[in-house]
Amino acid sequence: MLRLLEEWSNPMLTRRTFMVVSGTTLTRHAWQWSQAPVPVLASAAREGDRVTEPMLELVEDIVARCRRLDERHGAAGAAFVADQFACVSRLLRRSRYDARTGRRLTSALAQLAQTSGFMAFDSARDGEAQRWYLTGLRAAHAAGDRALAASILGLMSNQATEIGETGDALQLATAAQEAASQGSSTVRALIAARSGLASAAAGDLATFQRLRAQTLELHERGEAAPHWASYVTRTELDAIAGRGMVVLARRMPTHRGRLLAEAEELLRDRARTDPTGEPQRSAFRHGAWLGLAHAQAGDLDQALAAAHRSMNRLPGVTSARSVGLLQRLGGELAPHARRSPEVKSLLRDLERRLPHAEPPGA
Repeated sequence: MLRLLEEWSNPMLTRRTFMVVSGTTLTRHAWQWSQAPVPVLASAAREGDRVTEPMLELVEDIVARCRRLDERHGAAGAAFVADQFACVSRLLRRSRYDARTGRRLTSALAQLAQTSGFMAFDSARDGEAQRWYLTGLRAAHAAGDRALAASILGLMSNQATEIGETGDALQLATAAQEAASQGSSTVRALIAARSGLASAAAGDLATFQRLRAQTLELHERGEAAPHWASYVTRTELDAIAGRGMVVLARRMPTHRGRLLAEAEELLRDRARTDPTGEPQRSAFRHGAWLGLAHAQAGDLDQALAAAHRSMNRLPGVTSARSVGLLQRLGGELAPHARRSPEVKSLLRDLERRLPHAEPPGA
């Protein structure tokens, strides 16, 4: 763990562009961590300052604020979160602390890596996101926090789904479920929901439905969740399932009508989150997914309304992947532009408000 952090502190490495890895190069990490013994952490420094309880509380407060920054503004604060990771890394490498303090510091480090990883993923910097996730996985293991490791594995699975590596996504989802097996019902519900996205990408409706039922049953238990999982509500879990149903609808034409109707119902609450409420990044992304569901169902008016709601979140949220979904939605609506002035107006708005993106329908 400490050797890995020394690599992170090397400015030559931090400026590198990291390539996306797949197959066993990626998935072996998902299984190796679970078989290795949890280390007993002791500080490597002999003369550094001691990490005190007030300092730990400050670190943990910053970690929570970084997470809320992501939920509110997306990747806009990525550099700030990376700086906080570097600060905690320095504490682990240069300060004095006992084993209990070391576990809390590595847990904080893992959470910062998870947040930074999602910010990089949301900015379509996939190689960088993988590096953050793998570092977070190592730190969660060092902290003995299997639930946090499961969350990171679930995000790795979702990333693999997004970039078309469905086999990797399924393996990582299985690893995440195994890691979460002894966790709280809230964490297990989250992992089941994320795993459903891999099954949807594989066109496996039966497994998706089983995981959806499992998600709901676990969420109903209402067990206390770790602080980093405070965003896991029924609305968020429904929205994740709604995304999966939109994917399945495209792969399974015979079930399309039913799946899209369910997707619209599940996505609606998150997509209509108040502009001053939380979480705005999720509302932006799932609003674009709702627009895609309406577009696939042939409901142009609702698709346009969803697109405009998501576009209105643009000033406050940085999310390249959500912008990409809006562009995809524009591409699906583009064939209707000749007959619909409203569609034509939306496409003009997309080109005007997303000047660096590829024009819809290109």
